[in-house]
Amino acid sequence: MATGSSKGLSSALAGGAETIVACATPRGRGALAMIRVSGPAAATVSRSVCPGVSFEDGWLATLTTLRHPKREVLERAIVIPYPGPRSYTGEDMLEITVHGSSYLIEEVIEAFVIAGARRAEPGEFTRRAVANGKLDLIQAEAIRDLIEADTACQLRNAQRQLSGVLSVDFAEMRESLIELVATIEASLDYEAQGVEVASTEIESLLASCRRRVGKLLATAQAGERIRDGARVVILGPPNAGKSTLFNQLCGSERAIVSPHPGTTRDVIEAELDLAGVRTIIQDTAGLRAEGDAVEAEGHRRALLAADTADVVIQLWAMGGGEPPPTPSAAAPVIKIRSKDDLSGDEGGGDGWLRVSCHTGEGMDELRSRVTTMVEGEIPDLGGAVAIAARHRKALQAAADELEGCDPGCPELAAERARWTVRAVEELIGEVESEDVLDVIYSGFCIGK
Repeated sequence: MATGSSKGLSSALAGGAETIVACATPRGRGALAMIRVSGPAAATVSRSVCPGVSFEDGWLATLTTLRHPKREVLERAIVIPYPGPRSYTGEDMLEITVHGSSYLIEEVIEAFVIAGARRAEPGEFTRRAVANGKLDLIQAEAIRDLIEADTACQLRNAQRQLSGVLSVDFAEMRESLIELVATIEASLDYEAQGVEVASTEIESLLASCRRRVGKLLATAQAGERIRDGARVVILGPPNAGKSTLFNQLCGSERAIVSPHPGTTRDVIEAELDLAGVRTIIQDTAGLRAEGDAVEAEGHRRALLAADTADVVIQLWAMGGGEPPPTPSAAAPVIKIRSKDDLSGDEGGGDGWLRVSCHTGEGMDELRSRVTTMVEGEIPDLGGAVAIAARHRKALQAAADELEGCDPGCPELAAERARWTVRAVEELIGEVESEDVLDVIYSGFCIGK
């Protein structure tokens, strides 16, 4: 159930009187597929395609024979009717489970279209759920994130967001901002009547609003790591064993390994799941002063990758001369002495972990260190996390406006506070923006 209002989103249901149909399971070969129908004529079209199914017996699974208006019997299927408003969309709905033949799925959809439904647009079922107050806009985004979750961290955060935790925080923020606007405007009315008003209450409310916005904005960086993944970059001179280490961490031969220096010319990456966190491991070109134009470009890209990394693994091969300087990247650096099996040298320099991809020495410790650092990029926030890019953009804009609010200039402060309220209302769906809605729902599959 939505925690916020869906006011202002009724126009999102352009053509909302129509009944829609789509396959809700991924296309491709599978044992079963599920087809959804939603809209005011769901009961009518069901009588034509799946006789014997009654909305009066809602939420009751019925084994019935699906019929095509032009080709008689289609399939024996399980059909569950969901009378509105107690359904996902808030409308009368059907869910039909059939065998996973792509031809059969298309035949069933065509049967419903002939009976009076139309094919759904991407995200249209969820769009209707928002318009009918079953979900708010923040929860709708959580549905998409839940479907796309590849790691435990992404899954947990999507489930928290779907439960309404983030929606509640945004709603409370909005109420605080409205109170701030009302208090500033009341002070302006009093001043117009010649009554002097102390600014302490406005200052207190303003400070509270700044804290609320700042607290959520502080979660945005962790939200980006959850969504996009933490980046781990392997850096070092040519032939230091970067590609071998990259393959070891990936568990497969992703990069070409050669005894000839300069084999890797570009950034190669692979995605891992480290302790439930999406992690992007990047192998880079070797760093050295000499080289042709292509190698110089690889050098530039390697340093750029390090500048945007969350963790840098710096390699220094045994017998590779003096240790290289620590990268200037802001990310924490794990210093590795690679090819440990090729040298009896007991040294390695202070803080350098001895690793051999050939014998496996030091690999468990390296994985442990990388995992710890990656986990450190995703603190256990427990509650709401502003994960979407539009969340961060709106929160940053709100923070900037509140920072510019000066109780000493109440007219300007009121205008800034009103703008902030509108930004938050657009964020949670209190006011509609068709462009925002189109972007959000375009990321959904057809049957969701």
